[in-house]
Amino acid sequence: MLLTPPKTPLSPESPVGELLLAETAIRIELPPSQRRKAIDRYGSARTHIEREGSPLHDLVAWFYPQGSMAIRATIRARRRDDGYDIDIVAELNLPADTSPETALDLLFEALNGPPGSRYHGQVERQTRCVTIHYADGMHLDVTPSIVIDPQDARKSVIFHAKPGAPAAEHFTKIMNSWAFCEHVLANTPADLAFREAYGKRVRIHDRELLAEDAAYKDVPDAELGKSALVVAHQLMKRNRNSRYQSRKGLRMPPSVMMAAVMVDAVIEGASISQALFAITGDLLERLESAEREGRLVDIRNPKCRDDAFTDRWPEHRESQRLYIGDLKLFRVQLKDLISGERDLEEQRALLTEMFGEGPAVSVIEDYASRLSEAVRTGARHHLVTGRVAPAIIGATSAVPAAARPHTFYGGLLDDEDH
Repeated sequence: MLLTPPKTPLSPESPVGELLLAETAIRIELPPSQRRKAIDRYGSARTHIEREGSPLHDLVAWFYPQGSMAIRATIRARRRDDGYDIDIVAELNLPADTSPETALDLLFEALNGPPGSRYHGQVERQTRCVTIHYADGMHLDVTPSIVIDPQDARKSVIFHAKPGAPAAEHFTKIMNSWAFCEHVLANTPADLAFREAYGKRVRIHDRELLAEDAAYKDVPDAELGKSALVVAHQLMKRNRNSRYQSRKGLRMPPSVMMAAVMVDAVIEGASISQALFAITGDLLERLESAEREGRLVDIRNPKCRDDAFTDRWPEHRESQRLYIGDLKLFRVQLKDLISGERDLEEQRALLTEMFGEGPAVSVIEDYASRLSEAVRTGARHHLVTGRVAPAIIGATSAVPAAARPHTFYGGLLDDEDH
């Protein structure tokens, strides 16, 4: 049974498991320093595409973030050291009958540019997008689109053209990621108390940046924070990545499908664990319903019914059943984590199983260090739940296991269909 969260979110009176979930989310998400860098880079990419001499000069109608970047749910790609996937849409003023191959090739040429230009040699043509790779691991995935309905802003087609594949295998796909992201943002509860509490923890974790950059000192904690639902969404993605890291060649359940369910599972004033139980419960019900009926789950963009979020996953019912098992296990582990019946060593083991060793070790060691200091000074926090470890956990050196990177719409970044 879920615990009732304290009136003050993420306070010393909160269940230990709840605090550990928050700290895990902060370690896997895009911190303020990296978000600022991503925004600067995506602005530079647009300027470069539109430069004089570019094949797309004066042909970019709109340039906007989509997916995780747009809803502030970006998480670290574990396979690329400290890397992030930033998804961008380049809406182009091209003829409606432009072929998929032509659209993607034009965008590649515009981004790659001539030798000696900003991104030359750092650009890769994918199946549905063009990727700019940066030396620090971050990369921008730019997807070309063409608006198909001027009366329905941002309803567009995107292009599928695997390099080297015959034109007969190329196709377009209707989407409206702009409307969907606006829908998510509009329907995610703005619980100011949680946002401020989470923002304070983000600020502490990004303290090195704050010491170097005075601009961030003026950002309110509420702006650094986010809703418990979005935090839960990030943790679900991390759990999925951890589960699939050893499943070579299998496409992962798409993040956008999880985001769609997140909106439907809205609970006002929810804690992180309550949000996780609500989202996973709703998604599990949809998957199991499809399984009972002998079909694949079909989840679509509520703002554009032609935009199928599950068009490439699950490929078959075996994939569907595999993720059903993952969700059931996750819910059992989550209940165990927040039960208050585990000491810190046991909670570290649970966090490792759920989200990977890297964040688990960091979270538990930091918590144990603060607890040790509180005990030393006689100011130990009162904990509603969660047993104190009999001994303070010592430092461990651990390298996170490699996970296959992913896109907001599912799949693998090194997959041939990216």
